[in-house]
Amino acid sequence: MLSHLSIENIALIERLDLDLETGLTIVTGETGAGKSIIIDALSLALGSRAEQGLLRSGSDKGMVIAHFRLPDDHPVRPWLATKAISWLDDGLFLRRVLTEKGRSRAFINETPVPLALLAEVGDLVAEIHGQHDNQSLLHGSEQRQLLDTYANHRPLVDAVAELHRSWRATADEMEKLAKLTGAGGQHRDFLSFQVKELLEVAPKPGEMAHLEAQNRRLQHGTQLLQGVTQALDAILDAPHSATSQTHVAASTLENLSRLDETLSPLASAIRSLHYELEDCGVRLRDTLQSMETDPELLENLQARIDRIHRLSRKHQTDPDDLQALATRLQQDLDALEHGDERREQLQAQRDQLQKRYSEAAHALTASREKAASSLMAEVEAQLADLHMAKTRFAIVVNPLPGDPRPDGMDDVHFLVSANPQEPLRPLKQVASGGELSRIMLAIKTVLTDTLPANTLVFDEVDVGIGGRVAASLGKKLAKVATGRQVLTITHQPQVAAWGRAHLCITKAIHQEKARVSVQALTPTQRVEELARMLAGSRITQAARQHARDLLKTASKPDEAQ
Repeated sequence: MLSHLSIENIALIERLDLDLETGLTIVTGETGAGKSIIIDALSLALGSRAEQGLLRSGSDKGMVIAHFRLPDDHPVRPWLATKAISWLDDGLFLRRVLTEKGRSRAFINETPVPLALLAEVGDLVAEIHGQHDNQSLLHGSEQRQLLDTYANHRPLVDAVAELHRSWRATADEMEKLAKLTGAGGQHRDFLSFQVKELLEVAPKPGEMAHLEAQNRRLQHGTQLLQGVTQALDAILDAPHSATSQTHVAASTLENLSRLDETLSPLASAIRSLHYELEDCGVRLRDTLQSMETDPELLENLQARIDRIHRLSRKHQTDPDDLQALATRLQQDLDALEHGDERREQLQAQRDQLQKRYSEAAHALTASREKAASSLMAEVEAQLADLHMAKTRFAIVVNPLPGDPRPDGMDDVHFLVSANPQEPLRPLKQVASGGELSRIMLAIKTVLTDTLPANTLVFDEVDVGIGGRVAASLGKKLAKVATGRQVLTITHQPQVAAWGRAHLCITKAIHQEKARVSVQALTPTQRVEELARMLAGSRITQAARQHARDLLKTASKPDEAQ
């Protein structure tokens, strides 16, 4: 779960620290107080892209730190191991830093990572659902993914995707072969010339760096010889070399240390220095003996460098990639020379892959159809709890003709009918904002046990509803929060009453700057906040009593209707 959220210099928030617990936590506040900023900040820590204007005005750096405490068997642990990121004893820390130049940096347990990796781990520990997510429910791809998540048939999905990749690669090679053979004999001759030219030079990866280093040494051979010889004389060979001087100094102090023990450490240090200088002198002599000043060798070396550079420019590729290019061109040439045979091989391979793909895709379709039947019944049961008992919910899995697709051969659609006498229609044609929110919550309730994330965040999921429906939604959120952590931003007091904890966001103007703060409400303060949500700025005793009634009802969920 998310145990602590620290926000610094993000939008209107100068500094904010939130300690969070399991269960349902409600977040309320007046319109414009900054409730959504907290969700935006958490999204940053989970790897979302930083939008313009999130950095607090006048700040050169903003930061969000999300600290998660996770069970030992959570999937994030093996995930971290595959990325060589250490697991910390006190949990998982996700950190995001924004700068005034529009850049951002991401960290997982203080290890710098690309933003994509932060987003990956973010998906494993938390899910944020808002009005945007409700709209995504209208798309067929999202509906298919939700059905696949419920069906829990990941091996089937992966098998279909892998067979599609193999089929696509084979089909692409067939198309390439057709283009090559269609180019005629002139192209074959040109390809043969290119391969011959590359094979004659035979450049190897890493060779150019070695050649250029050797070229520099040969070009400056005389200077290097003189310099190394001078250094060797100074250290080892000259009458008053460094090694001879240090030997004298060490021997003198070693003799004197019999009279004064304090000189012994100095004698040892100088003797050690003497041995190190001797070693350096031996290595310099070896270097000197290996040096070359052969003009003919230098000329041949520069000629090879020029040939490799010309080939690199001609083929517009890095010198280190020329060997791989020669291999590819040779393969193309072989394909041309054995075109008919290779075409037959590829055709047989593609037919076999298409057959295997078809079998896997049909198995995936059957699994989706079976899961759809079960998911429809469970979602309708959840909708009944949200006062949509007359709503019919259906999932249609239609086969799609044509070439293999990476996600199978199915078109998945969610259909809904709000009234018994009305036909089922696509979700986007009939669902209002409030209905869409409830359908999303119903689906997420059903999928709760299949989600890896222990933290769910709902941002104004109660849009477009109120009264009795809002109370049912609050009860549903509290049920979803059993055994996990749910954070909900709401404007509805009937929803807010169901929270195990209640945070209130306020905004104040200090020295002409807006500052956002958060307060964990006491039972008495919760009554006042719910009364404000019910009555507005003028809180009456009737509103307070209504607030108490809502809290009392929420404290006895089995009696709530």
